[in-house]
Amino acid sequence: MHPDARTLGLIRHSRVPLTIAFAVLLLASPLRAAEPRDTAREMPASASSESVVSETPHYSTQVQPIFDRRCIACHGCLGSPCNVKLDSFPGVDRGGFGQNPYSTRLTADPRTDMDAADSTAQWRERGFYPILARTASAQSNLDDSILYRMIDAGMRHNVPGFSRASVDPFRLQRFAGTCPSTADALAARLQEHPGLGMPFGLPALAEEDFAILRDWIARGSPGPTEAEEANARRLANPTAVAAWEAFFNSSDPRQALVSRFIFEHVFLATIVLEDSPGDRFRLVRSSTPPASLLDEGRGGRSAEDAPIELISTALPYGDPGVERVWYRLEKLTAAPVQKSLFVWRLAPTDIARLSELFLSPDWAADADLDPPWDIGNPFRIFAAIPAESRYRFLLENAAVIVGGITYGPVCNGQIATYAVKDQFWVFFLDPAYDISVRDPSLGLDDWDLFMDRSLVGNAAYLDAYAKTRARLDPEGWSLDAIWDGDGENRNAWLTLLRHETNVSVLRGAQGGMPQTFWLMGYSGLERLYYDTVASFEYWAGDARKLETLLFFNMLRQEFEDGFLGLLPREERERIRHQWTRGIGSVALSLIPFETVDQPTRIEVRGPDPLIDLVEQIARHLGPRISGLPDRLNPRVKPEVAVDAPIEDFDDWESAVSMLTALQGQPFVPQLPSVLVLRLNRAEGPPQDRHRVYSLVANRVYKSQYTLVFQNGQALPDEDTLSVYPTLVNGFPNLFIDLDLADAGRFLTDLRAVENKDDWNRFASRYGVLRDSARFWPFYDWINRWNDEHRGDAAGWLDLSYYDAPEI
Repeated sequence: MHPDARTLGLIRHSRVPLTIAFAVLLLASPLRAAEPRDTAREMPASASSESVVSETPHYSTQVQPIFDRRCIACHGCLGSPCNVKLDSFPGVDRGGFGQNPYSTRLTADPRTDMDAADSTAQWRERGFYPILARTASAQSNLDDSILYRMIDAGMRHNVPGFSRASVDPFRLQRFAGTCPSTADALAARLQEHPGLGMPFGLPALAEEDFAILRDWIARGSPGPTEAEEANARRLANPTAVAAWEAFFNSSDPRQALVSRFIFEHVFLATIVLEDSPGDRFRLVRSSTPPASLLDEGRGGRSAEDAPIELISTALPYGDPGVERVWYRLEKLTAAPVQKSLFVWRLAPTDIARLSELFLSPDWAADADLDPPWDIGNPFRIFAAIPAESRYRFLLENAAVIVGGITYGPVCNGQIATYAVKDQFWVFFLDPAYDISVRDPSLGLDDWDLFMDRSLVGNAAYLDAYAKTRARLDPEGWSLDAIWDGDGENRNAWLTLLRHETNVSVLRGAQGGMPQTFWLMGYSGLERLYYDTVASFEYWAGDARKLETLLFFNMLRQEFEDGFLGLLPREERERIRHQWTRGIGSVALSLIPFETVDQPTRIEVRGPDPLIDLVEQIARHLGPRISGLPDRLNPRVKPEVAVDAPIEDFDDWESAVSMLTALQGQPFVPQLPSVLVLRLNRAEGPPQDRHRVYSLVANRVYKSQYTLVFQNGQALPDEDTLSVYPTLVNGFPNLFIDLDLADAGRFLTDLRAVENKDDWNRFASRYGVLRDSARFWPFYDWINRWNDEHRGDAAGWLDLSYYDAPEI
């Protein structure tokens, strides 16, 4: 998951034995190209200076678009292969890093996020080496360029139809190893392993894209002009930006603390202003004020006239080192990647809502409005802000807050996602019932225990919480204790999905009935966020990351136990042990079951108490919040014959729903985590000839407490399939391009898959494999579909785990 689940930067792959605990990608990963052809073509020989054109390609209009379409699939995040980041010219110019900073180690490495240094020269001081050469000779620029050597090798050896098996061993090693830091060292590696060229393990670039990159590198690889950079920074609506910056920096003495609270909770989010269409922003801290405040109300300048002087600290609550912090909206100009994209969407009316939420309630007369920096304890730092205001902000933006946990700038984690189950639903306590809102201190003397990540500290916190709840709610909770989104807000019911090394968050009840559920209140959600996001040090050594992971496991158990407290007492222990079996049963004894004796005012009936309880919750929250019924993943299946003819999209959805949310299907454990399927029909209006679905495998394990031997904890007979009528997750494992006429046979063949050999034959028949000449055309189409249908929430899809041997 993020962290990075931010993503916790930890995560491990479920199908491969864990040989190193923490790491990210090595030197292999895909690039992207313009509009690649649908057929194979001969690869050119190495370019010479004579073949280079005299006119230098424009970076902004010709070069970066190729990087966007073919490279940032794996080179657009922290920890990308060799730490080469190709989503912007500063990243390209920065180059690579010889050592994998995410490999197993005891000590911390320097930060590698793009805010950690102000210039290429500073990156060189940190150990980054150039991947481009800039001399007076075009031939030398090509010969000495690591980037050129890699794409040239790809042109020579990645002709569609290349051997996928020949590069599979290197895909398995991408979390280890070092990267060549010179062209000569790279040449030696390519001589031994020519299949390592870029795009790694995928078809080569189109000839016209290769020519553009070749000519640009030969001509000295210049960056964008000042005019191009100014144009990229231009705002669609400077007035809208000015209005928000005026809010974040208003003269109300409480506003600085409110803005600090908001910033620490959304600093990773992509911000979209409804009245500044086409722009994306992030909220940053700056040492320079907005133009409107700089002019002290005299006007005459726009938001574009006040440059942002970024305050970059390792953690969002780090000491800014200036007397006054200004909160600014910085326009994002790099192309977004889906793996780290989650959107905080703001309308003009939200300024009034946030002002009412935070500034209308009474604050304590002795409130500390200027708490110290460098303290990762939100309960202490933001104690002056009314607790209900803090909690309602998190509730009303829950998908954004959880998005910070599940998405993030790090490419992949290595262990963290295993702390959560593959599919679960999340509910929240209503502020009127939340113990940590009604008595924020929980009767404790200080706030340190809230963020104590030790077993003893966590147990003491749970004890204080249970005693406070018993005092305030001696009869237990009714359904009214579950927040209903005020009848409108779909953040009240979230679906979380784990896909091996990454996690997705969706609004509403999606994917069919899961096996487990969470119930969170303010203090629990805040503890989770600061553990996995605000205080997460992706650059830290293994001990620090392991501490984050272990605390995450304790928090997950707390939220599962919170939900179990709604059930009859006699059911709780049984279900708790059903959710955590095997080795994990030992861990259960170390984490207090603080809701085991909690009274409940909810009556459940029927043979399955969990199903009855969830159905009661669904009726209580209503269909606007839940989104139910789920036609693709129904608990009660339609009366459709398995082999009924499939003549239209409705027939397909009815047929595939017969396979979803069911245990014991032999084909499900053989599936990769995420299949993206395009279903085509020959007739009808052009805009309705294709539908896109995500087929997601939900794996079940005895326990989430085992960090190594995950395969030994697998329960494949309990795995299920969920289908979604859109793109889910940013890491597709396989594309399938299916005509409606073949849909019936597809489902028949899918049900017949029983082992890995069956799956490989099935994938070869229906999948768009990574050595196929169809690959790039389909990839381009699905990215265009994503942009057209999901708008600001759409980013470029990641290919790190596409058609990978270990998935």
